[in-house]
Amino acid sequence: MTKVSIIMTCHNGETYLREAIKSIRLQTYKKWELIFLDNNSSDRSKKIIKSCKDKRIIYFKSKITLNLGQARQFAFNKCSGDFICFLDVDDLWNRNKLKLQLKKFKLNKKADILYSKYFILKNKKLFKRNYEFLVKNKCKKEIIYSYIDGKPYTAWLTLMIKKKAIKSLKYAFDKKLHISTDFDLIYRLSKSCNFDYVNRYLASYRVHKKNESIKNKITEINELNYIFKKIIKDPLFKKNSKVIKFNDKLSLKKFLFYKMENKSFSIKN
Repeated sequence: MTKVSIIMTCHNGETYLREAIKSIRLQTYKKWELIFLDNNSSDRSKKIIKSCKDKRIIYFKSKITLNLGQARQFAFNKCSGDFICFLDVDDLWNRNKLKLQLKKFKLNKKADILYSKYFILKNKKLFKRNYEFLVKNKCKKEIIYSYIDGKPYTAWLTLMIKKKAIKSLKYAFDKKLHISTDFDLIYRLSKSCNFDYVNRYLASYRVHKKNESIKNKITEINELNYIFKKIIKDPLFKKNSKVIKFNDKLSLKKFLFYKMENKSFSIKN
């Protein structure tokens, strides 16, 4: 049987951790390993993980708090599976996620990356995220546009990626990044990889006040600006008005946030 490696990083994530782990352990596909990086937590995260008594859960702890680019690179280096998935401590999977995605990979041998639809979980209620359409094969432009429009097809919690596709890159995760490591990875993979999807709702993204993108708006804007400066150099997007306008919009957002906080502003990252 094919082994799937699941990456989970955790910094003081005890609030929802049991639910996230339970959604992994209830998977109908059983040959997986969870690479769990305790990112210098000071809460009960370690105790919760150790109480699981599951040999498939491999625990590591960092002595210092890493940004997500560093943490995910560390975890990726420990993966032994042929496919890589990601689940954050506050999100959930449908029990058939791994099974259905592996089945799709068998049907489409050319696919390198699979994604799926997902629910929004807010105040214990599930809401279907609307999709006008999904894309497949080589679709770099469509993937980038979906991020610009704020409705990325390739949500982190839904991904399953062939390990060899990530290994073909110069590096897996940009260690300079924290919030936008997922987008940066997908952009670089989109240059050479084929995408496909399972047309089912296979995961739930939890919205709460401690979401990193909510807590650290300036960091997110800076990181997106950094990534889009790389994208603008891509021949496909060099004179693309939609990408250029979005990059300008990021600079304007950064300016407004700094104004609200009475801080000095620079367009340099």
